[in-house]
Amino acid sequence: MNEHEERFGIGEVAARTGLEPDTLRYFEREGILPAPQRDAAGRRQYVAADVDLIRMLVHLRETGMPLADIARFTGAEPGASDQEAGDPAAGDPSRLRLELLTAHRRRVEERREALDRALEVINRKIVDYTDLATGTTGVLERPDTTITYSVRGSGPLLFLVGAPAGRAGFAALAEELAGRFTVVTHDPRGIGESAATHTMAAPTPRVLAEDLAALVETFTEAPARFVGTSGGAVTLLELARLRTEIVGAAVLHEPPLITLLDDPALADRAAAAFAVADTDPQRAVQEFFDLSGAAHHTGPDQKPPAHVELPALPADELAKNRYFLGQMAGPSVFYEPDVEVLGGVPLTVCAGSQSHHQMARRAAQALADLLGLPLAEMPGNHVGASAVPTEFARALVPLLGQSTLDGCFASGVTSTSM
Repeated sequence: MNEHEERFGIGEVAARTGLEPDTLRYFEREGILPAPQRDAAGRRQYVAADVDLIRMLVHLRETGMPLADIARFTGAEPGASDQEAGDPAAGDPSRLRLELLTAHRRRVEERREALDRALEVINRKIVDYTDLATGTTGVLERPDTTITYSVRGSGPLLFLVGAPAGRAGFAALAEELAGRFTVVTHDPRGIGESAATHTMAAPTPRVLAEDLAALVETFTEAPARFVGTSGGAVTLLELARLRTEIVGAAVLHEPPLITLLDDPALADRAAAAFAVADTDPQRAVQEFFDLSGAAHHTGPDQKPPAHVELPALPADELAKNRYFLGQMAGPSVFYEPDVEVLGGVPLTVCAGSQSHHQMARRAAQALADLLGLPLAEMPGNHVGASAVPTEFARALVPLLGQSTLDGCFASGVTSTSM
């Protein structure tokens, strides 16, 4: 008897699928699962295909597919009402299942995006309460503003750099890395607690890199380790140009450099989005969301959708994006890296395994090619550092390496301004 002919009792199926026998009976009674065959004694007899279908049901239920749609997917319902309604998929089970799964995937992606937004708020609060509980917040005085930073953990110094991501965006990742490193995060000027001022210089990559260099000098005179994501990776490219001597190792995750893509239409769309950010931030966010594709999860054979309508943003998000898209994003995405200088800096360029065909991953690949480096794969998509911090940290540690820098770090910490 081969695998497809093998029969399983309800207890075996329960063990294989994680569903209780009573749950299997309930789904059968309610028409959510088709009834299996029975033996001469009336006992249910499942085959391998039944088990595979039940496992699929579990995934669909866990991701929130309505039971009525699950019943249609499993084929338990005959679909007479669909035929009466003239549904062209009703007579084609494969087409019906494709439509059900496609619609469900869209719902799951929308939920995941909503969860990512909620996670950002939660991370922001974690930062607030961690700072209150540990007293590890410091303030760096700059000529035209102040930069708020946080320190946690022990070991070699590691700076996590974002733009616009600040301490909140790196909260979970910093916790994951704090067992191996002394992790320093900061709010870039105009973000979070580093509030914008009327006299503050614009947040260009050069200005952000100068802020970061001053922060590094608060801790050490030795070369340091850095991880930069998105606009923060662009900040590190400029830091490497300005202050090559303080960059001991840098991991660059998806720098969104449109300048490297040779795509004038994409560049025009980005410029148009930035141009309206001050007067119509909702429109700017929508356009940048669509052109970047960065909120989506796309594998090698998937492309991000051309357009997904965003809900109306609350007032605080609109204000944040007036600044980010109106002042910070443009200089970062149109930044031109100095490849000649960067050739002498220990860099790793990486991108999310779920960022395929998105603007920032394409730019990361182009940068890696220019530098003659492989593109390292990281978990998650463009926001993997905050969305999947445990997996991201696990993949990040080998990229940072355990080099002779450790000796410098051990003796290089000079002071903090806390």
